[in-house]
Amino acid sequence: MFDDTQTAYSHAYLIHPDFQEIVNAYKTQIDDKLEAIFNTYIGLTTPLEQQTVKDAYNINNDIIALSNATSTPVKYSQLPIIISSKVKNLYDELWGDRKILGYKTVVNSCGTVKQHFNRFREINEFLVCPFCGLESLLCEHDDGRDDYDHYLLKSQYPFISINFNNLFPMCHRCNSKNKNQKDLVYENVATPQRRFYYPYSNENNHTINLNIVSPNIDLKDPTQWQLEVNTTNLAYEDCKETWKDVFDIETRYKAIISKHSKTWNERIFLKHHKICKKNSRSYAEFEEDVLDDFNDYLNISNGILMKSFNDFVINDPNCEANLSGRLVI
Repeated sequence: MFDDTQTAYSHAYLIHPDFQEIVNAYKTQIDDKLEAIFNTYIGLTTPLEQQTVKDAYNINNDIIALSNATSTPVKYSQLPIIISSKVKNLYDELWGDRKILGYKTVVNSCGTVKQHFNRFREINEFLVCPFCGLESLLCEHDDGRDDYDHYLLKSQYPFISINFNNLFPMCHRCNSKNKNQKDLVYENVATPQRRFYYPYSNENNHTINLNIVSPNIDLKDPTQWQLEVNTTNLAYEDCKETWKDVFDIETRYKAIISKHSKTWNERIFLKHHKICKKNSRSYAEFEEDVLDDFNDYLNISNGILMKSFNDFVINDPNCEANLSGRLVI
């Protein structure tokens, strides 16, 4: 698109052959807007302005490099004003089932977002949102699909609105309530660029562990106890902190634990009564059973928190005495 050897717009030359039919089919919606962007780019007065546009296109679409903070993205505000609005005018209209991405010729050539979602769910069989581990996701057999989040905000960063390396299915709470319009790259205008997890990465070199720290078993008041969120690989400590900030992890986790702790504690007590009192099995067998309850936490809503709660209760040195001393009514 930004080929400096071309001085006249020709989508037959500038656009990849796979997309020629789409551009031909939608002259007003796509082709005219591409031509306006190209002509404005050619008319920029300095090589530096042209390079800024090319950098925005190339760097912003390399999500892996951005996640590692090995390159710095270009914002709309950094583009020359004369071209910024034209880029935004096109790219804002590309994403959405009822926008250009949902047009008939586009769907016939590329498929639907729902089809992409179905394939994603076939490959990724976990039942909970991969960003919070709490909320359930829809599956490929549902009529609808979960929200797709623009990991880097399409409102701030040009050229990325239909880059599927920047689009990730996540639960409604994560997408609309917690992440919403937070910037992954910068916590605020005064802070340096930060690293973040790339969700499609196949790396499996560390885990996140939760540790409840409280002077007693009563967790109803979240201000009276702490939740440690630790990584087993300190090289990813900064990525973990970005994740915690963007998805409001600590506040959400503590709120749910506080809300359900009484019920979860009662469930452990009843299991102890069944295993040790009714069935005369050992406390060690009960302990093993409880600690194994939520090992498959990626397939259980709130499973990661229930597992952490079980660990907290069982690791209490007074657990056996506390459970044995309670009266069954």
